[in-house]
Amino acid sequence: MDATLCSCEKISAATISDCKRNFEFTESIAAMDWGKGTTYVFGHKTPDVDAVASSLSYAALMRTLGHNAVAKVSSPVNRETAFIAKRLGFELPELMKSVEPGTRLILTDHAEFAQSVDGAREAKILQIIDHHTPGNIDTISPKPYVRRELIGATCTLVWLLYQEAGFKIDDNAARVLFAGVLSDTKNLTKVNTTSIDIIVLNELAKQLHLSLDSVQSLYQEMSAATLDYSGMTDKEIFLDNYKDYEIEGFNIGIASSDWSDYATQNDFFKKQLAVMPEIAQDKRRDMLFAKIDSPTLAAEPTEKGKLVLTTASYILYYGNGTNADFAKKIAETAFGKSITEGICFSQTPLNRKTHVVPMITEIIKKM
Repeated sequence: MDATLCSCEKISAATISDCKRNFEFTESIAAMDWGKGTTYVFGHKTPDVDAVASSLSYAALMRTLGHNAVAKVSSPVNRETAFIAKRLGFELPELMKSVEPGTRLILTDHAEFAQSVDGAREAKILQIIDHHTPGNIDTISPKPYVRRELIGATCTLVWLLYQEAGFKIDDNAARVLFAGVLSDTKNLTKVNTTSIDIIVLNELAKQLHLSLDSVQSLYQEMSAATLDYSGMTDKEIFLDNYKDYEIEGFNIGIASSDWSDYATQNDFFKKQLAVMPEIAQDKRRDMLFAKIDSPTLAAEPTEKGKLVLTTASYILYYGNGTNADFAKKIAETAFGKSITEGICFSQTPLNRKTHVVPMITEIIKKM
């Protein structure tokens, strides 16, 4: 299916009918040990739009089901998130950097302790609502309730859970969910976008009376906000969309960013490489990687023989101390020989969740 908003009523209607009320879901939620206090809903650290929007909308669903759930963020939101919240008119969660032992938590858009709010290891984790592969939080005891779909956005999954719970999504929740799906699928162009993401974004756009042109225009505004690095240090840019991982005993950090100016691309890469040693030390990471989507010359010329620019992924790598050679070996085994020291290249755009993390994990396991 074409990765644009689809107006196919037949597919949408079939999908909605498949999402009929699931009493097993609501009964599982009702049976949880909610306690008498507040249950906090967190996305991952350095939250993007999907992390924030999924925590907000899922907390609202839990409140509709009668439970005292409140969304929070464990670190400040990025520029894209701040922009779309203001543009669509919804309030962002308040900042809560850590939680006390025994605090009841619901986690969205992640399942790794390294990415979770400080204190999560000593908290009581009730649920994980996620679209990534299982993480180390999945293995804790007692095991939390886990709902996971390997789809483009966690907000797509939350939309499906509203259907299972039998509740109509009001326009406020629809705006929040729409923002999360639009962002995390890059307007349905991201490589891990699925047919259900397309259908859900369609349904939300129709509910909000948004035309295809207005959706495209809004996404362009979001992209401009994402690429607006004015006033940010190189370190802040690197950490703007960054996640920590614990992979086979190694502490690894992986950033994801975009750079649109082909003429200044090399300077941007050099500046990002220059801050990686400091970030590795601050974050206590053995290795750092950064996936940067940026223009490159197309592999094949156009029919008229003209060279054109297309988007590709550049992978920057750094190993702290004795891990320097290991980081290079991992990067080159996964992504090909370095085009220059510290940088590998993929003509095909990569996704951090779908490609970079699994490839790095597989290689480490084999070494």
